[in-house]
Amino acid sequence: MADDNKPWKYARYAIGEIVLVVIGILIALQINTWNEERKNKKWEQQFLNDLRNELQNDRQQLTEVVEFQKTKKEASAEIMEILKVPNPSKKPLIDSLFHYIISGNRTFFPTSGVYDSGLSAGKIENLQNDDLKYMIMNLYNHYYKRLVYNGEIYDQRVEKIAWERKEYFDKNAQKIRSWDQITSLKFYTHIEFLDTETGVYVTLADSNLQEINNIIALINNEIQ
Repeated sequence: MADDNKPWKYARYAIGEIVLVVIGILIALQINTWNEERKNKKWEQQFLNDLRNELQNDRQQLTEVVEFQKTKKEASAEIMEILKVPNPSKKPLIDSLFHYIISGNRTFFPTSGVYDSGLSAGKIENLQNDDLKYMIMNLYNHYYKRLVYNGEIYDQRVEKIAWERKEYFDKNAQKIRSWDQITSLKFYTHIEFLDTETGVYVTLADSNLQEINNIIALINNEIQ
């Protein structure tokens, strides 16, 4: 065997076999990587498309809430403006404005089904656009939570004032019982407090709307 160099031939054959096996494994791994990337890309496109629809619904709801709250703020501001120069003839207008302010409240509650499903699947981290990924997570974990938290506090304070108004507001007639009660410190304090609280909530809501719009614009770019 040493004379005809057979060991070297066998060694070369064995090395060749090993190289072929390694190449086969590498090719299989590459194919598997391509398949995973294709699946992730498909999931990402579907996720972003579904999330965009969810955010568009949130935007519509939040826009309506902001419009409602801004109208309430305008009403409270008008009452305070009237009270700068008290005029009893303005009582019917104040009655109407106050009844509108206190008759109901609207705050924002986001939908998060698409985001939660991506989070539970552990796939949000796979989003290719890091800026978009962190903006999405920041929206749901910071912007939305802060707005909902403030909305709950705001609802409680409106309910408290709605309870206390029975001292000076005739619910059946839907008007304040007397002009003296309109010019009382308690009534003015309630109006001023509601005006301030509404302004804080609207500011937070507007910042959420801006963030939603920014994310939708980035999603559109990614999908295209």
